[in-house]
Amino acid sequence: MLCDGVGHGPLARRATQAAIRAFHTSPAHAPEDVMKDIHQALAATRGAAVAVARIEPDQKRMLFCGVGNIAATTVTAAEKNGLPSVPGTAGHQTRTLRTITCELPADSALVLHSDGLSERWGPQDLPGLLDHSPGVIAGHLLRSAGKYHDDASVAVAKGLW
Repeated sequence: MLCDGVGHGPLARRATQAAIRAFHTSPAHAPEDVMKDIHQALAATRGAAVAVARIEPDQKRMLFCGVGNIAATTVTAAEKNGLPSVPGTAGHQTRTLRTITCELPADSALVLHSDGLSERWGPQDLPGLLDHSPGVIAGHLLRSAGKYHDDASVAVAKGLW
């Protein structure tokens, strides 16, 4: 799960903390059902952009549900494929939530990031990126594609499938 509370400061942090609590306490397994619990928990906050990804290693796939401007991308050495989030703000207004199923190619990585990271990056611009650990990949993306006027968050998963 990746969450970017609306705005900055204590009220954005409060929204993010509410999303984290809802994620940890949700009895649901499907990303859209977890997102419904998060959406409900954020109603008393200023809201957030949120993404929930469930990796199923044995099936080499990911289930994804996103609201707002959180990007989800699968990356291989040759290409980058984005997954759509529905427009809106978790906790306030959103369209019908849906879970998207995406195959996870061998030697790929999953990258979730907030709008503080430009989407104008790709594997051709960053040769050898996937040779590194998830933490190094996230740091490199923040350094090379981060927007200096905004906060940013990046989560990377790889090697699980």
